[in-house]
Amino acid sequence: MDFPTPTTKTQIRAFLGLAGYYAHYVKNFSLIAAPLTNVLKGKVKKERVNWTKECNQAFTELKNRLTEMPVLYAPDYNREFIVKTDASDLGIGIALSQRNDKNEEHSVEYLSKKFSDAQKKYGTTGEDCAAIVYAIKKLK
Repeated sequence: MDFPTPTTKTQIRAFLGLAGYYAHYVKNFSLIAAPLTNVLKGKVKKERVNWTKECNQAFTELKNRLTEMPVLYAPDYNREFIVKTDASDLGIGIALSQRNDKNEEHSVEYLSKKFSDAQKKYGTTGEDCAAIVYAIKKLK
């Protein structure tokens, strides 16, 4: 929580590197981090960034999510897995879960991916298909 607000691209990369290590514990990590990764575009590596309201919200949200108690359960390979996908204009989110003996669904892992510029041009069906393909490839 005490991580200082980044002012350069290098500092943003350092924060995203630290936070990214725990990305599987944060639902929709890539989508939350999108404003931070967007300001990294450009050729100059160490330049100051235009820190927007969206960047600040993303930075604060990631710090909050990383300091909450994780709610992931260990996978039980003797049980059926449930894969849920969600797509938006920004990217995709995937939740892998299982049901316990009481038929309660518990999350096992989260995956997310920000869309490339080409993928942002997909229609709704294309976005949903991209989410399913990504889930299958990553969770096989």
